[in-house]
Order: sequence, then structure tokens, then C-alpha cells
Amino acid sequence: MRIITDSSAEFDPQEAKALNIQIVPLTVIFGGQAYLEGQDMPKDEFYEKLKSEFPHTSLPSAEEFKEEYLRCEGEETLVILISSALSGTVNAARLAAQEFGNVRVYDSLCCTAMLRILVETAVKNRERGVEEVVNILDGLRPRIRLYACLDTLEFLYKGGRIKKSVAIVGGLLGIKPYITIPKEGTVVQAGRAHGQKKALKMLSDALKTADIDENYPVYFLQTDVDTPARAVMKEVGRENDRIFRICCSVGSHIGPNAAGVVYVEK
Repeated sequence: MRIITDSSAEFDPQEAKALNIQIVPLTVIFGGQAYLEGQDMPKDEFYEKLKSEFPHTSLPSAEEFKEEYLRCEGEETLVILISSALSGTVNAARLAAQEFGNVRVYDSLCCTAMLRILVETAVKNRERGVEEVVNILDGLRPRIRLYACLDTLEFLYKGGRIKKSVAIVGGLLGIKPYITIPKEGTVVQAGRAHGQKKALKMLSDALKTADIDENYPVYFLQTDVDTPARAVMKEVGRENDRIFRICCSVGSHIGPNAAGVVYVEK
């Protein structure tokens, strides 16, 4: 069974090759210059540019997905993609799949390391076939949790996620949003704190009280710097867990100095 995902799933090219999965890149646009995520611009360069310029993102076209499907040569294929509530990538993939009877497109209703956990699970169970793997993912997705605290409301505003007035007031008051991605696949505010120290404590407290299924990895998230995320990791005694720098297509809506965590509940 072939497995395809998109670049928001936090796999580098070496990992993708080792796991035998294909990655369809999203596009990040600075000014008039387009960059394929994971190919044309390293994450450190992206976050450096983000300090002075706000990017736009673009999804892969149906034609790009068709080209990927053709490379599967009729083999049973599962396509696991970023939430349709956050991107039109699933729609483009499904449009292309209408011409291919061997392709199943799965809306993950999640992104970043949440999506990575789903893809890793599909890889471990690929010998079971598409239908059984989809059933496994359907049971797993409602148990995956993502919580993140952001340092600024600016990028949520620029990305059209909140009103300008909310961003201005939040900035003046030093409000740090605490967000999550529920089962519907949208980004929602789960709380807010005055100052980053209190926001990071919310993240730590959530982990301390969570009933974590240790059969799955716990992934921490950072944007430009890892200091906030590592402070949480130290506080909860999980300093050996893996930390990912959030992909460019998602990071463009989050901004710098953010921290997050992804885990699976029992």
C-alpha cells in the first residue's frame, strides 16, 4: 500500500524515504516568490524572513496530485492530508482522485505533529490494507491532542483568523492565546493568559493532568526558538521527547516564540 501525505506532517526527506511515504509539498509565498515547503526553503530561513515579512500559503493543485497518483502505478494508495478546515488540500486531492479507483483520500482533521502520528500509524499497519487502516485512524484521531501557546495575536490576525481589534487589544494587554485543534479540525482558542510565563504554565498543567497513551510518541513543538517548548519539557519531566520546528505553512499563522505539544490520550 502506498502512503502519501503533505509537507505539514513534519517529515524530512530522509524520514520519508526511510518510511517509504511520498510527500506533496505546500507552497509558501514571500512577496512574489514561491517556495515549495521542505524543498526550497529551510525552516530556519523561513522563520528569519517571518520577522520582517508576512507570507501567504498555497495548496497543491489537482494536477500535482494526479502526477503523484500516476507514480503509484495502480497500487492501493492512502492519502492522509492536513485538515480540510484549515486548507483546501483535501479537496484538490479528492478532485484528482476521481480518475483513480485505487486512491483513497483521508481528511485527517489535524495538522503538524498530529498528522505525523496518523501517518506513522498508517505506516506501521500498511500491510492490513486501506480499509482497515482507515478504521484504525478513525479510532485514533479523536484521541490526539494538540495544545499550543502563542506569543502574539498578530499572525492570527494577518492570516484572517481573528479581528484586528482583538489583536490590538490583546497586544496592549499582553494576552497570550492558548489554542487547540478539536475533532472538527479547526483552530479554536482554549484559553488565554496574561504573559508568556502563565501561558506556558497552562501548557505544563495540561500535560501533568493528561492521561497519556505512552504507546504513541509525545511530540513538542516550537517555531523560531525552542526556549519556550524546552521550558515546558523540563517542567513536566519529558526532556528526552522529540521536538519539532513547526512547518512553514502552519508557522505562518502562528508566529515566533510559540510552544506546543501533541500527544494521544488513552
